[in-house]
Amino acid sequence: MSRMLKPIDDGIKTVSGIAQERIREAILRGTLPPGTRIDQNQLASDLNTSLIPVREALKSLASEGLVQIIPRRGAFVADFSLTDLENLYEARLMFEGQVAAKAATRLTDSEIEELRSICAEMSGALASGNYDDFTQSNRRFHFIIYEAANNHHLTDMLSGLWDMAERYRYRYQYILDEHDTVNADHQEILDACVAHDAARLRTAIDNHILRTLNGMRQLAEQDSHEE
Repeated sequence: MSRMLKPIDDGIKTVSGIAQERIREAILRGTLPPGTRIDQNQLASDLNTSLIPVREALKSLASEGLVQIIPRRGAFVADFSLTDLENLYEARLMFEGQVAAKAATRLTDSEIEELRSICAEMSGALASGNYDDFTQSNRRFHFIIYEAANNHHLTDMLSGLWDMAERYRYRYQYILDEHDTVNADHQEILDACVAHDAARLRTAIDNHILRTLNGMRQLAEQDSHEE
C-alpha cells in the first residue's frame, strides 16, 4: 500500500504540529474522504512517527471541526453537511462585516498598499488556476483587514470559523468558475478600505460572504442529488 502522506523529517517544528498540518491537508484535498474512519496506525506509519503525535494532531483537528472523535469507536473525517455549511456562514455574517467596519478607519497606508498587492496576486492566481496560492492570499487579504480592528478575541473567533469553513471552500473551489465575480468582490472591498468607509466595507464583506455561500450551497445541493 502506497503512503497517503509525506513522512515527517526530524528537527522541524513539533512532530504533532507537522502531523496536524499533513493530516489537515489530506482531509482538505480529499485524500482522507468525509466519513472515513481514520486508521491512526497507518497515519503514524505514513508520517514516520509514533501514535502520540498523531493522536494529539487529531484532537486539534477535532477542535477545528475537521475530525470527529467518537469514544470506543475512533476518529473519523467529519462529514460534509449543508446544515453545517449554512450555520458556519450564518456565524460569519453575524459579525465579520462588523469587524471589518471597525477596522475601516484604522487601516494604515502601508496596510492598504499590501491589500492592493495581494488583490493583484489573487487575480493572477485565479487566472492561472493556482488555487492553493489563491487560498493563502485570500486569507491574508481578509485578515489584514480584520486584524486592523485591534481585537484579538474577534480575530481568533474569525480564524476558527475560517478554519472550519476551509473544507467546504477547498472542496468546491476547483469547480467554481466565477473569477470575474470574485475579483470584483475583492476590488470593492479594497476600494472601501481605500475610502476608509466603514458602512461600504461592511456591505462589501457581507455581500462577498453571501455570494460565496450561495455558490457553495448550489454545489452542495447538486452533490446531494447526485448521491
